[in-house]
Amino acid sequence: MSRSNAFLGRKSQLETLVATAETVHASSEPRFILIEGPPGVGKTTLLNEAMSRLAGWSRANVYLDAADQATPGYAAAHLLRKPMRYRAPTDARELAVLVQEQADRIREPVVLVIEDLQWMDPVSAAVIFQTIRELEGVPVLSLVTGRPTTRPELQRLTRYTATAGEALRIVLEPFTQTEVRELIQQQTGLPISGNVAARIHDATGGFPAFLDYLIQKLTVPDEVISAAALDSALQDLDRGEGPAEAQRLLIRQIVEETSADVQEVLALLALARYPLAVHEISDVLGAESVDVEALRNSSLVQESMRSGRFWLQHRMFQRCLVADLPREHRVDLHMRLARTEGGPGAVRHLAQAALLDPSVGDRAGIVESLTDAARTASRTGDTGESLELSRLAFEVERSGSTLETLSFVAMRAGSRIDIESTISWAHSHDDVPPVLRRGMLARDRLERGDLEGTLRFLAGGAELADASPPALLCYADTVLQASRTTGLRGSYWHLFKVAERTVQVLLSLEAQLEADDPAVRTRIATTEQLLAETRGLRVSLQLWRLLEGLVDTEPASFSAEVQKLLDEVRRVPGTESAQMVLLVARGALLRTAGHLTEAYGDLITAIENWPGRNRRALAHAEIHITYLLFEAGLWSEAQAFAESAAAEVLDIREDNVAPVAFNAAHLVPAARGPALGRSFDLHAQTQRMSGTSLGRAGRGFVEAWGATSAQDHERVVSSVLGLQVELNIWSRAITPVVLLGRSLFHSGKAQALPALIIKVRADEHSAPPQREYVLRHLRGLAAMGTGKHAAAYEHLSAAMTTISATPALKSPHVPGDGGALSVYRGLLALDLGHCVLLGIDSLQDKVEQTSEWLLWAASMFQGCGAEGLFHQADELFRSLHKPGAAAGSSERIRLIDLPEGLSSKARFALTALTSREREIALMVGQGLSNKDVAEALVLSVRTVEYHVANALGKLTLESRHALRRMLQDEDDGDLRSA
Repeated sequence: MSRSNAFLGRKSQLETLVATAETVHASSEPRFILIEGPPGVGKTTLLNEAMSRLAGWSRANVYLDAADQATPGYAAAHLLRKPMRYRAPTDARELAVLVQEQADRIREPVVLVIEDLQWMDPVSAAVIFQTIRELEGVPVLSLVTGRPTTRPELQRLTRYTATAGEALRIVLEPFTQTEVRELIQQQTGLPISGNVAARIHDATGGFPAFLDYLIQKLTVPDEVISAAALDSALQDLDRGEGPAEAQRLLIRQIVEETSADVQEVLALLALARYPLAVHEISDVLGAESVDVEALRNSSLVQESMRSGRFWLQHRMFQRCLVADLPREHRVDLHMRLARTEGGPGAVRHLAQAALLDPSVGDRAGIVESLTDAARTASRTGDTGESLELSRLAFEVERSGSTLETLSFVAMRAGSRIDIESTISWAHSHDDVPPVLRRGMLARDRLERGDLEGTLRFLAGGAELADASPPALLCYADTVLQASRTTGLRGSYWHLFKVAERTVQVLLSLEAQLEADDPAVRTRIATTEQLLAETRGLRVSLQLWRLLEGLVDTEPASFSAEVQKLLDEVRRVPGTESAQMVLLVARGALLRTAGHLTEAYGDLITAIENWPGRNRRALAHAEIHITYLLFEAGLWSEAQAFAESAAAEVLDIREDNVAPVAFNAAHLVPAARGPALGRSFDLHAQTQRMSGTSLGRAGRGFVEAWGATSAQDHERVVSSVLGLQVELNIWSRAITPVVLLGRSLFHSGKAQALPALIIKVRADEHSAPPQREYVLRHLRGLAAMGTGKHAAAYEHLSAAMTTISATPALKSPHVPGDGGALSVYRGLLALDLGHCVLLGIDSLQDKVEQTSEWLLWAASMFQGCGAEGLFHQADELFRSLHKPGAAAGSSERIRLIDLPEGLSSKARFALTALTSREREIALMVGQGLSNKDVAEALVLSVRTVEYHVANALGKLTLESRHALRRMLQDEDDGDLRSA
């Protein structure tokens, strides 16, 4: 599985190397490039990648080692041919003459590679510096790699790159968090959230070899890139697997090159939590002085120019150094630092020393201090600090009380307890609170996929009322996680009883907390924090019970019940996560029930107000917003939300979200058509998740829209029928029925439409206006299928009236354009076009109105970037206006072709005007006066004034200058012009 020296990123540096080589080849003039960077940053890998792209070049190599510094002229002598190399003089001048003579005879392109400049001897440094300066008229590209150094004889080469036009210095650093994010996205084809990028950057340090190892672990062929796969890869790196050993050996070699005193300082800096000044280093080590110059030249430290403090340059160096320190040495340094640092820092050092040596310190006192510090952090809202301190306390003293504290803090932080053997320890020790033990073991079984074991550990519960608040809340959190697991729905009644019992105990705890009962106080959190956690968990469990009963619940009733729960949690500060969950759940139901503006309000409130409080709820909110914006014709915004949700998948560690999120992110690209590139290659990931019901349903919805855009009606039918039988987030929505009905008609299966109409009529949960629109649309298609074109037109035009009144999601919508169902209004316009074409003999008087609807649909689809649907509208429009198709059609020529450069907002707005009003508005927008327009169109000035006034009124603009500004606004850049 391993691959050696994989090249990642560094595109600009690689281009610089290749371009410089091309310059040398073309001009036969030498160039010099110095590539500097810390150990392990990928200098050699960059050099070798550049060499692989230089066909026809010879290569001369000089590889240096630390021992070569003791051999005068070693590096320079290795520039000579072998017969001369072994007789080379050690005098710098004589050696320089020989090297210069050989270099002057070069006629074919040559790359001179010198690796690890920092180990070059002084004689060679002088010779090579002189040779490089005096080379002329020879095609030599000198590529030198090395670590930053303070040696004067080597710094001359660095100064040379800053002053000579034929020289260049490239400084490599580990990849930044932003670069890590971009690389992982490129290599996996998935969007990556900032949180995931931060975790990866923390584990890899941004070093290429570590990133490459993680990428290999994530991109195993035919396997899903999941949160579990990411966790496993990060744990491997934390255990020192993969490239860690090679990096450790490299750092060890660098440390061994330094003096014993510098090695001691490096060890101290590796364990210190903060940068140290020279006098602090001296005090801690008891040294009279510190060799600052040697410390700087180690290439492992960084110095603040303002404060003079030192710290290790990269966390990866810290890890490698600490791993090589003898146990006794680490204990001694931790104890020294504990005496120097104050507060929690000193306690941490004592704890680390105690972990390494059980005889060190007062372990009970250390645990007490850690717990106090964790409590302080918890009470100030610093859950990350509290979790770290609690974890350390449990490691120092594994007991029921420290485990309870750690579990509670981890629950508040939304983190899992990842200490090795914690679960087995809790299972085998008697002092663990029973409720806490059952909750932990149930969570372990749940994460392993053992659903029967989960329920077995959650069952019982007679002791719940006697549990401490932290233990009870940890147990309740496990019950909540289990309730969200789809696979447990088959054991609904068992889980329902557990949840019901838990809710009752939580209600009792709430009453005690509100009464400030001393019996339920705990050191790790304030009473207010306990109340917030208790109420949040309780209402979340009650919400799950409501969701389980949705089959027989009216949306209005569900919404009212959720509002009661919202009112309860809003009375308690710190319940933002629970509020978000409630809003997202209600928004999701309202969306599928057809209450679109209300759904949008709930979902956008959750997203905008509490984006970081509950990332799982955030992902669900973004998924549902995606479908709302998609149906409203705001496809670029929909895609942004979908990709944001997909980026959260590897962070929230709930793989049942993954197929929904990945499918959502694939929806807009599929509907736009294959001609438009995708931001991320999600298709393969979606295919790999097709084994789940959620995966199949989501893919069916994506395929249905892709097939609708491509007019592949047979595939639309199979896709929609497939998604309807799966457990999915569209199960209550009736809008996909329109896709099915249209494709049944267009594929010659209109006889199936009456049964579909009966099914929609029986739907009691959908919003009446939306259901009325769908029924009218389907009845129109059914009438067309039987050749009753006049009746079909009446049904379809009635559907148009109904859908046009749909409220807008956002203000940019023009009133009457279908609002939250703009895309379906566009499909309806297409079917009206088909209806008029099929019944042209009896519907000639409907051509003008239908043309206006098609014109609007074409503009709307163009704004979405839906190429296939735009062309369908365009073709229908032109078919209606072919000679002989309808009276007066020869006067109109592709009115769909609005001027290029119009913004999406302007295109939407112009579709509200009649053709004459639109024509005159565009001319006014070009700066023509009313008189100019009248002369061009052979109209009276008064008539032009009348049309201008009407246009301004419909567009809600105050003046012709405002009209001009609207039409001259630049497009948003996301959409192609027609």
